[in-house]
Amino acid sequence: MTVGMDQADRHGHQPKGHSMQSASPRGRREKGAVPKISKGDFAPKDTENSPAVVSIESFEYTPAYFARWKVSASDWMLLLVISMAAVVVRCYKLSNPANVVFDEVHFGKFAGKYLNSTYFFDLHPPLAKMMFAAVGRLAGYDGVFDFKSIGLDYIAANVPYVAMRLMPALLGAATVPATYATVRACGYAMDTAALAALLVCVENGLVTQSRLILLDSPLVFFTVLTLLCWSMFWTVQDRPFSRVWWAWLLATGLTMGCAASCKWVAFFLIPTIGLSTLHDLWDKIADQSLSPARWSMHFGARAIALICMPVAVYIGWFYVHFAVLSTTGGDAAALSPEFQVTLDGAKQMVTDRDVYYGSEIRMRSTNARSGFLHSHLHPWQHDKGSGQQQVTIYSYADANNVWVVEPAYNRTVDTSQGLVPVRNGDVLRLRHKTTGRFLHSHDKRPAMSNDKNKFELSGYGFANFSGDSNDNFRVDILEGDPDIQGSATELQSIYSRFRLVHTNLHCMVFNSRKKLPKWAFEQIEVNCMRNCLPRMSTWHVEHAFHPNTTAGAPVRKASYRPLGMLGKIWEYNKLMADSNQNLIGDHPFAARPQHWPWLRRGTAYWGGPGRLIYQLGNPLIWWGSLAALAVFATVRMVLFLLDKRRIRLQLGGQRNQYISGAGFFALAWTCHYVPFFLMGRELFTHHYFPALWMAIIVMAFTVDLVTCRLPRLLRSAVYVAVAAAVLHAFHTFSYITYARTWTKDACLRAKWLPTWDLDCEHAIGGLKGTVPPVAEPVLVDSKPENGVDQAVPKAADQVSNDPKYVQPEFINLPLDNGSGNKMIQPQLVQALPADNDDQAHNEL
Repeated sequence: MTVGMDQADRHGHQPKGHSMQSASPRGRREKGAVPKISKGDFAPKDTENSPAVVSIESFEYTPAYFARWKVSASDWMLLLVISMAAVVVRCYKLSNPANVVFDEVHFGKFAGKYLNSTYFFDLHPPLAKMMFAAVGRLAGYDGVFDFKSIGLDYIAANVPYVAMRLMPALLGAATVPATYATVRACGYAMDTAALAALLVCVENGLVTQSRLILLDSPLVFFTVLTLLCWSMFWTVQDRPFSRVWWAWLLATGLTMGCAASCKWVAFFLIPTIGLSTLHDLWDKIADQSLSPARWSMHFGARAIALICMPVAVYIGWFYVHFAVLSTTGGDAAALSPEFQVTLDGAKQMVTDRDVYYGSEIRMRSTNARSGFLHSHLHPWQHDKGSGQQQVTIYSYADANNVWVVEPAYNRTVDTSQGLVPVRNGDVLRLRHKTTGRFLHSHDKRPAMSNDKNKFELSGYGFANFSGDSNDNFRVDILEGDPDIQGSATELQSIYSRFRLVHTNLHCMVFNSRKKLPKWAFEQIEVNCMRNCLPRMSTWHVEHAFHPNTTAGAPVRKASYRPLGMLGKIWEYNKLMADSNQNLIGDHPFAARPQHWPWLRRGTAYWGGPGRLIYQLGNPLIWWGSLAALAVFATVRMVLFLLDKRRIRLQLGGQRNQYISGAGFFALAWTCHYVPFFLMGRELFTHHYFPALWMAIIVMAFTVDLVTCRLPRLLRSAVYVAVAAAVLHAFHTFSYITYARTWTKDACLRAKWLPTWDLDCEHAIGGLKGTVPPVAEPVLVDSKPENGVDQAVPKAADQVSNDPKYVQPEFINLPLDNGSGNKMIQPQLVQALPADNDDQAHNEL
């Protein structure tokens, strides 16, 4: 495509003899576009030198392809200027503040884990975190600094935080020239592309997010790069299966895989690219000049590049992730034992294989990964309960997890011929070894539910009492290991998966995965539930030992089989999905999707004397992009209705260009925004950033549409006015973007909406801006206790007074791990470092 500042470039007019072709994403053609073909003309064949499909006037939407964008000297000059401006905007005072900000608490710490090869769990894929670790290693970070809480001093700890922040800043800067290139690839003039780039450059929210050790800047970068590559792919449709055609197609799949490897929000690229691809392939079916074999080649190429390539990239980054994190850590307790044994330093479980009457066993919840059936000498204290001994699930192996297998109430087993194995269908009792009480259920509601199909589990019994029939449970073996003989008929450690069914109530021992109150030490509730699915009622014996095993006699052993790499990736991703689904809380800065486009509120990141960082977008850009989407929807509906009346408006010759170009990015916006309404988890404004970029593109296209028929001078004046307005708004809110010192009056004037909860007390003239306040942090202590990351919030009086790590002049804001996760480990609720009954009794 020849690029020049001709009539079409400046005003949007189309030169004579050239049609306004559409693409997906597509815009108007410039010089070199394919001439319009009337109804009676034949479409050219799909050859290397001609477009596959051409426009027919009677069609509302046609898959015509525009010619390649040939970058001119003017383009290169603009790209250079835009890139330099973007770097300045993103990197200005990057060292300010020299303290841990917001979720740097998490992602900085994770970078250190990579450098120390210590396993950790996070609910996001690994690529962006590994990028931070790589930059930290190059800059000299040793992984010792723990990013423990907001406000910690980087300089005192000699952390190369500027280099680690520089990486997302440069990625954020790179999205600006990428925006210009995307708009130009869609066939728009340089002024429209420059306007779109400016809007992205001075969007305060994107700037704030890209200046910190956070995951959103890599996510947005790879998302933008994906759509840029896809747009460039559409410029070479006149050369199918050529090198450049393959290059852009494969690059689309590569960058899509990288985006998904940063955060799962990028999965919304799948319907975006997928719907565009399906539309293209559907149009190719209608092309009778295209043979079935040729169509199959098009289908296969897209399947390889847009399905196989992203999947391979995603899996590949997890391979790197697990190769680096080779040493066990506290978070490994959230994983299955089969996963844990693949880590260096993990305990290799080897136990007696056969379970007999009289065996001492430790039972593990198979699918929840939340721990062991547990009891301790403390009563149920809820109003619905019996006051009998608590039975819970505890995450770590200790003596209170051991149960002794005994015959059912009023039954005996004949041991005269030797030890008697437990078989499928046997009715038995489990006696808690430490307290001597039997696992028991009765018609009492459990602590965390009023469901009539759920019953309390307790420990019941006392001296000289032989128990009752409510102690009886039947063993139902669901499956065994196909390679281990007898594991489906006799209860075997590790290999047999079974349920415990209460013989009187006909309920199953069930892991509710709910955290109990503090009087139960915040352990996990287990109850007896009727009609439950096997997933949370399946158990296996992890440890078995019989004291009467003949000395020196051979004892068959069992051990966990290590997962392969694909098995580890699958399990980790399932745990990520569970974690995302369970992120339901009350974070003070959470925001629902209906509040995002009109910028109801932002997110407080950090505050100090006279300064604060409050992640708030440029309101003119947010509101303008929302208005542009509304304009597109209105125009599209009006055109549809008028077409029904056979009234075909051409929008000043811009119809196909606007409908196809803005339509694609409006579709992308919809795919990246609407699905959030289906999510019940906690959400934040920064989840809107990928969709915001797409809305900005629609905004630039809409400005072009509105001004395309104006005289050159007036059109330029409109563009300058839009640019001046957004630059003024950017400067107004730059104080909270760059943590610049400002006054309380200026802060109050910046509250354009009453819902913007800026803490103006941190500005000069406010209480926290003049006198450093007494430290009132809410720290999250992730230091291992007994080798386990406890993730337990601490009160203010428990905060360390070490001046090197606690800066009292900085407020500590709630954390959210990028998604509202207040450092609560999924599926693994840390109760006490050790279940010490004396300690627990004192706490009660």
